[in-house]
Amino acid sequence: MSFVKVARVSEIPHNRSKLVRVDGEEIAIWHVGDKFYAINNVCAHQHISALHQGVLEGINVTCPMHGWTYSLETGVAESGSGRVKTYQVMILGEDLLIEYTTSPGY
Repeated sequence: MSFVKVARVSEIPHNRSKLVRVDGEEIAIWHVGDKFYAINNVCAHQHISALHQGVLEGINVTCPMHGWTYSLETGVAESGSGRVKTYQVMILGEDLLIEYTTSPGY
């Protein structure tokens, strides 16, 4: 595992997200309060890549397609079942990095 730069901090406004791709994997980066969260962009319900467009409430995001809600901290579904992968985030100056591995697993 290693950290990969995915964005600049200034590219992600408060209470918004940015869609990034790492090795073909879509990752939604969210800026909530003074923290950044990174989750896999694909909803566990019907595998639609739309979580970056979801509705944010606190630290939960609701998929705009079918309403499943996930914790940005844990990736666990608050409504529905299942989970999405989360990634550790690190800030170095203005750079936002995530811990990324190419092997499967949560």
